Amino acid sequence: MNETTLRQWRLFLAVADTGSVAAAARQVSLTQPAVSLGLGQLEARLGERLFDRVGRGLRLNGAGRRLLPEARALLEQAARCESLFRESTLEVTLAATHTLGNYYLPPLLAAFRQRHPEATVRLEVINTRRAVERLLALDTDMALVEGPVSHRLLEVRAWRDDTLVRVASPGLAARLSGQPAARWPWVMREPGSGTRAVVEARLGEAFPPAERIMQLGAGEAVRQAVLAGAGVGYVSEVAAASALRDGRLVSLPGAGERLRRPLYLLRHRQREQSAGERALLALLLEQQSPSAAPQGSRP
Repeated sequence: MNETTLRQWRLFLAVADTGSVAAAARQVSLTQPAVSLGLGQLEARLGERLFDRVGRGLRLNGAGRRLLPEARALLEQAARCESLFRESTLEVTLAATHTLGNYYLPPLLAAFRQRHPEATVRLEVINTRRAVERLLALDTDMALVEGPVSHRLLEVRAWRDDTLVRVASPGLAARLSGQPAARWPWVMREPGSGTRAVVEARLGEAFPPAERIMQLGAGEAVRQAVLAGAGVGYVSEVAAASALRDGRLVSLPGAGERLRRPLYLLRHRQREQSAGERALLALLLEQQSPSAAPQGSRP
């Protein structure tokens, strides 16, 4: 981890106030392993042990005692900042990959606001790899991602299906007519992206060589580059729909024209659900594909 988080400071204060990980876990509604993980991450970042173990309890050592008043002041100031702008009783943090964050989630979050006008939702749009990192660090409540994920600490649920369409601008498609796909110029997401992982897995040996790929760090950047004629790209059908209808994009027929993929809902197994998370999860599961079900962690 590159920085400390308010959650880690809250866990430090909970252990300092209660004298044990078990009591702190009850106070902050987390599991004991989750509290131990957060406290360990804070100590690793600071490069100092903050507690001495006495029997089954934990007692602040010299470093912890010096830190305690500063930590209390930090969290009090954060609480004052938050109270300036909200009186919400529901809070939820969410990480989502680009297709989900830009296309699937906005109407659902609008519906969530109508259902819970007092709620606060914080959405971070990042790639699959970073979303998993945020979950494992307990820095977000849940994540919606495009790529397959396997981790023993994560509950993985197939949420909905999405289709990737192989598209190009009409002008480029005309110039590529008759050329083998191995010679096409491509525009693709970066490694670590769920879309990139799906395309690599589905195309196998037909995946284009690196020298033919323009690599971009966001799904919308790929869509705009393909619209501008920079190359052939795989774009989510929901993102390409309007351009396909009005002719700004055309699909390139043949093997691999359409790639079906599941979208996944992820949660940390050791994290207790907050009221805000339960409320948003209920709405998301209303939109779940009928065939989707929890998959748990995969070997």
